[in-house]
Amino acid sequence: MCEPTVQSVAIPTVFARHCVVVGMMLLAAAVSGGSQQLAPPEYLRTVQEAQARFSAGEWKAASEAFGRAVAANPHVAGSWFMLGLARLNGGDARGAVVALKKSLELGADQPRRVAVALARAQAAAGDNASALEALERGIALGYRERRALWEDAGFAMLRSDERFRARFERLAAAGDVARLPREAGWRWDLNFLVEEVERIRFNAFRKISPTDFRSQVDQLASAVPRLSDEAITVGVMRLMRSLGDAHTNASPEAVPKWTKTLPVHFQLFDDGLYITAADSASANVVGAEVLEVAGRPIKTVLTLLDSVTADDNARTNIRNGPRYLRYPQVLHGLGVLPNGERLPVTIRDANGGRRKVLLETAPNDPAFNRIAAHPKWIHAINATPGKLPVGFRDRRTPYWFEYLPETKLMYFQFNSVVNAQGESLANFMRRLFVAIDSTAAEALVIDLRWNNGGNTLLLPPLIQGIVERPRLNQRGKLFGITGPYTFSAGMNAATMLDRHTRVMLVGEPTVSSPNFVGESNSVVLPWSGISLSISDYFWQTSWPTDYRTTLAPELYAPLTFRAFLAKRDPAMEAIAAVRGGEPVVP
Repeated sequence: MCEPTVQSVAIPTVFARHCVVVGMMLLAAAVSGGSQQLAPPEYLRTVQEAQARFSAGEWKAASEAFGRAVAANPHVAGSWFMLGLARLNGGDARGAVVALKKSLELGADQPRRVAVALARAQAAAGDNASALEALERGIALGYRERRALWEDAGFAMLRSDERFRARFERLAAAGDVARLPREAGWRWDLNFLVEEVERIRFNAFRKISPTDFRSQVDQLASAVPRLSDEAITVGVMRLMRSLGDAHTNASPEAVPKWTKTLPVHFQLFDDGLYITAADSASANVVGAEVLEVAGRPIKTVLTLLDSVTADDNARTNIRNGPRYLRYPQVLHGLGVLPNGERLPVTIRDANGGRRKVLLETAPNDPAFNRIAAHPKWIHAINATPGKLPVGFRDRRTPYWFEYLPETKLMYFQFNSVVNAQGESLANFMRRLFVAIDSTAAEALVIDLRWNNGGNTLLLPPLIQGIVERPRLNQRGKLFGITGPYTFSAGMNAATMLDRHTRVMLVGEPTVSSPNFVGESNSVVLPWSGISLSISDYFWQTSWPTDYRTTLAPELYAPLTFRAFLAKRDPAMEAIAAVRGGEPVVP
């Protein structure tokens, strides 16, 4: 989401990235009525000038332009917010207070941000009592970076004011937590976890009651003296899972002490769990099916892992089970393994032989990718002669397309909703649709199988480009491929296609629902350093009455390891069959 990053007056770039949403609000205000003192074209030019001056850090000019905008239309909270920030950065703290109060009064977007900006302005104006009250309001509304406020230069006067220092310290959850002994440190973290869940999470206790959640926390806190750090960490994972959404989690990658993992890539297919890639030291297990872990059937182990992995629906374990299995520390914390250094597995190798193998951990490699593994590892699929199917190529690149002239098909692999280095997503979309218009493309495939998320606000150009092309926006000509990695902003992309276009979905059900609570929002537990994510947004991308737990494809085409190894893509084969058969009923 687009949230202004409000810094102190001493920092020149108070709003480093331009917020498109606020800009659209201000432009729309030209036709909203009110006390128009400027002709509509002049008003629009004034707003655009104000935004440009603001982005350039020209605070005086930005203040003057936003001042003219609010004089012409005093009803837009966003314009008052921007005016307040411009005044604050320009040294006019008292003027900033007036503008920011007006923004809150009108019902500002992201009021938690506005309240903290107001606190900063009041502190700069020397009104520490009011600053503290505004801070309390912003924090109660779910301001994310709570602990960062203690070191913020804009609140130096609050820290030095003995009347308010202790209250400010409690608000910011400050203090030298690192010096606490182990038991006290873990308990401090657990109390902080509860505070942040209650304060930040959207509809925090819709899946579990506050009483039950607190009871689970208390049980874990009382067990700290007799539990290992791994067991406590897994307990934190279980707590986060109980809240009931996949973005509210504690993942193994976010545990700073877990610096080693298994140098293999597990993938759960429709026909079993397989090792699809590994480093050279583990080359002998590539292509093997995992039958047992530590003497337990793999289904039992995946069920155990599911008990500590946050999910949106029952299919999330397809995505997360193999991911967590790479960390033996998790199974150690669950009491399955004596330590977190190695993983004993029973496999069935490519020749059908059954044997036991001990997989050893190695230092984490930042080049590893949860979906595509490591580019320098040995990959099972490469043992099969022939070209990779288009759907299995280049899954590490955020987005790319290829025209397939033999089938007159434009294939678009959409792996991440981001602005990639060198080409923004909007520019890429323009290039994609120019290519569609300039070729003989008769159909478009949007492959979202490997799309793990990103920024949903970047998606409109995709939907707009499709609806502007009726020749493609038809059943049998527009296809979307989904699967167990279609998640977060990738999930929103699939839902937008499902709701706003004539897309035919193919592949496997998604691991999230069309409407979901979910936003990656990092909260670090101060003593242990474990980074949690606590969701604070609700995405209603579909209809308000859409209670589906998953987005199921119209054409079910599950990916099996047998097909994967043979370099066959069931989803693309299903699309080819539809296009080669009888005309699709509209």
